[in-house]
Amino acid sequence: MPRRRPPEDQPPETLEERWLLEAQTARNLEAFEAEREGRLDEAIALYERNVEEGFPGDLPYGRLVAMYERRHEFAAAERVLRRAIAVFEVSMRGTPQDRRATLQVFQRRLRELLRHRPRDDDAAQ
Repeated sequence: MPRRRPPEDQPPETLEERWLLEAQTARNLEAFEAEREGRLDEAIALYERNVEEGFPGDLPYGRLVAMYERRHEFAAAERVLRRAIAVFEVSMRGTPQDRRATLQVFQRRLRELLRHRPRDDDAAQ
């Protein structure tokens, strides 16, 4: 499969960046498989590592938010959404239109989460 050339406004990828991206992609695949098999804690740990490293794709952020929302762990979902927004605000991967669209999705999800999540004092009652 031919390798895509970076857009003209992007510097070429270094070998270390390429290796990191490959390791993160493999981790996402492993996490997705763990999630599919019901090993949710393992999947969360793998996705969280990619989030911590600032993975430049939306998969680990979206999967984590969905899992945290199902568990009613809204503070964790908010943290992941804020991290996704920070990553995509400075990302240079993909086209400007794709980056903008991804950023808008996460910003909208954060607004929805904040609007609908129970306040801490309500949850304690």
